[in-house]
Amino acid sequence: MTAPTGRSRQQESKRLHAILRDGTLVEGSIFIAEDMSLVSFLGSRKGGFINMVDARRPKLAEAPTHAILQSELVVIVTAPDDNVQVVGTAGAGAGEREVDILLVGGKQLKGVMHVAPLQRMSDYLAQCGKFVGISKATLVADGVELGDIAVATAAIAMIRETKPQD
Repeated sequence: MTAPTGRSRQQESKRLHAILRDGTLVEGSIFIAEDMSLVSFLGSRKGGFINMVDARRPKLAEAPTHAILQSELVVIVTAPDDNVQVVGTAGAGAGEREVDILLVGGKQLKGVMHVAPLQRMSDYLAQCGKFVGISKATLVADGVELGDIAVATAAIAMIRETKPQD
């Protein structure tokens, strides 16, 4: 006789776009608890692997299949359908700080981080784990609006606030 293995939280399939360190775009779907943020999901992957179903690399015109991504090689993750909460409700309730982010490799982003008003940015980044949520993100070079995204903290070369704290 086997023990029940039911999950306590309802899981939903959500479509994601993941950009890898070499610039490869992978699109596919993950199964995520309805109340879990994307940042929490990405940071909690056992062994550092992200399972994606119906995954493909659009530039290669591949047929969708199951793929496993090494989270250490993922730089940016977006939910193009805007149906995944990127930052948890606790993070979203914190203060907002406008930031410039320089990624390893030279790409630059602008956006908003949800950090407590008196918290040091370095302390926040150290405690947030493998990924940090950025709201209203824009790719600076071509002005492409990315919306709410998760960025790998290991891919951040430099970050600075663009507006001084009040």
